[in-house]
Amino acid sequence: MFILSLIPKLSISPDARLTVLEERLQAFDELSRQMLSKLEQAVDKISESNQNISRILTRHEERIDRSAEANSATLKIIERTESDLKDKIQTLETSIEDLKKTRWIWFGVVIAATFFINQFNLSQKLFHTPPESALYTYERVLP
Repeated sequence: MFILSLIPKLSISPDARLTVLEERLQAFDELSRQMLSKLEQAVDKISESNQNISRILTRHEERIDRSAEANSATLKIIERTESDLKDKIQTLETSIEDLKKTRWIWFGVVIAATFFINQFNLSQKLFHTPPESALYTYERVLP
């Protein structure tokens, strides 16, 4: 009905009307073929783009997986290093504490020794210098 409404209502013979209808039908047929061809091309391009995007996403996911593995390995190394550093710090702290204790022990020993030396006049006995006359005699003995 639509096609018939396109034909002007003139007094044309039925054969002429048929010819006009056939020409218009061929034009519509050609137009629909062109549109179908363009649609097929568009579908092909969309399909190709979809495949390209799929490949890109696959590569991207692989990179993300590799990055996650690298991050995991890096975290393990950091944790191991942190543990080693904590052990070394603990060892150093223990050594420093031992040195502090040793320093105070020696400080106490020096104070006690000084006290006993002064208390019992040991300094004169220990560090007694000979009288000057003994030095002179010693020098005289030597040639």
